[in-house]
Amino acid sequence: MPDDVFGDALPQYLRPSRKRQLSDKEQRTQPQRIADCLDETLIYEMAEQLPAPASIGCPRKYPAVVYLLLASLMTVTGSKRSAVGSLDGRQWRAVRASVRRHAGRTAAALLPLTPPSRNQYLYAEEKLLAPSIETLQHLFEQHAVQQALHQGLFPEDATRNWVRPERRQLLVGDATVPKAPSKAEHAYTVDTTTGEIRRHRVDPAARLYYENGEKEKRPARGTKWFFASARDDGYWQRVILTVRHVSGGEYEDEAAVAVRSFTQLSRLLPGCMGVIYDGAFRGVHRDALARLGLLVINHQHGSVKPRAYELLRFGRCRHDLWCDQGRIAERVLLDDGTSTLLPVPVSRLEHRQGRTKSRWYHLLLIPCRHGAHPHRVQVGITTTPDDRVGTDPATGRRHKSDTERDFHRAEHLQQIPESTLTHQQIYPYRSDSESVHNQLDQSMWNNRMISYGLERQKVFLLGFALAQNATSRRIFLERSKTVQAECAGRKVA
Repeated sequence: MPDDVFGDALPQYLRPSRKRQLSDKEQRTQPQRIADCLDETLIYEMAEQLPAPASIGCPRKYPAVVYLLLASLMTVTGSKRSAVGSLDGRQWRAVRASVRRHAGRTAAALLPLTPPSRNQYLYAEEKLLAPSIETLQHLFEQHAVQQALHQGLFPEDATRNWVRPERRQLLVGDATVPKAPSKAEHAYTVDTTTGEIRRHRVDPAARLYYENGEKEKRPARGTKWFFASARDDGYWQRVILTVRHVSGGEYEDEAAVAVRSFTQLSRLLPGCMGVIYDGAFRGVHRDALARLGLLVINHQHGSVKPRAYELLRFGRCRHDLWCDQGRIAERVLLDDGTSTLLPVPVSRLEHRQGRTKSRWYHLLLIPCRHGAHPHRVQVGITTTPDDRVGTDPATGRRHKSDTERDFHRAEHLQQIPESTLTHQQIYPYRSDSESVHNQLDQSMWNNRMISYGLERQKVFLLGFALAQNATSRRIFLERSKTVQAECAGRKVA
């Protein structure tokens, strides 16, 4: 395709492989990750937001920061029992030193000589952490946004190329369903042979979901969680920005949670250019984000079929334009009486920022034997009667909006079409969300959720995000010190 700003899509065998093996410097051992959690300042800030010990009843033996540390450590060690067991004499001294460093000598002096037991943590999780999870999550999201900006993600002063956005300028999101902690679906079952009534522990938050897209739906029973994250080239420098529970099991429910999260994050990240998601996003979701001035890079839904768009007449020539594969194509008649759809080259992706919403356009160059015809087509947004749609210069009548003529423009016309080289280069960034899901599965014993009930599972997911961001922050600081040392050595030389 000549002079197309997005480039021609490459066949599968010509696409370069982006898989690479992590080097030794990029590996992170369990003791290192435990040390990262102990040095995370956000954990100590969260502890200050928790309720103070009651003046009556059994006094709290350990301060709240110890239970928050255990909530993050259990996602590193794989279980609550192993998290408590990892705090041996040496590690418990490291905890006391960390508390003394971040909370003062008085707080460290109040710590007992031995770490808490698993039962003590379970009691604190139910009575202390779970009731305050909304406050803790709100503080985490605020801190995560500041951490992302501090680590160079979403720079506001960076160049914005809408056709070639950088990885650090894009949000990545997806949802996953960890296995329920128990296979049992009913609290009581009856043995058909003996008639014995058996009691089972059932997770009240678990339900049935479907994964793996609209073609091969795979049932999964558990709780569904949405993650939004961002990173640059460094693997461990990923920053998890938000974790949300998805209550429904259909794609619309997941996509609605994702749109709300991306909308909130875009207001806090002025350098954000767009989002990358899978096929769960339909036209209505792309429309909502495109109006905010964001690119939406995802796959077209399999149910979208080619549709006639408009018939253009330029003097002696005639061009029949259709919507196909997320872009404008021209219907060309063949010698055998059939027709085919040829993509029309796009010379520019134009973004116009308004007071309340944005507009997106493809500037087309329609090939013609009499010379190429420039033509502008709006993409990404389905106009409504409330939008300004303009008037026909020939008749002076108002143009009908997309909804009035039953045309879902955001469903048929993407900002970056799927069958282009640009889409092939950017969409693989979405695999980082699969990496988050893989890390989550590895943080659970036997790849199953280790907490029962929605509130306790929120505590576990918060601890997982805390541990991931703590490692990201530590590696960023270490690399910054290395770069500064190298620069100082060069100046001396």
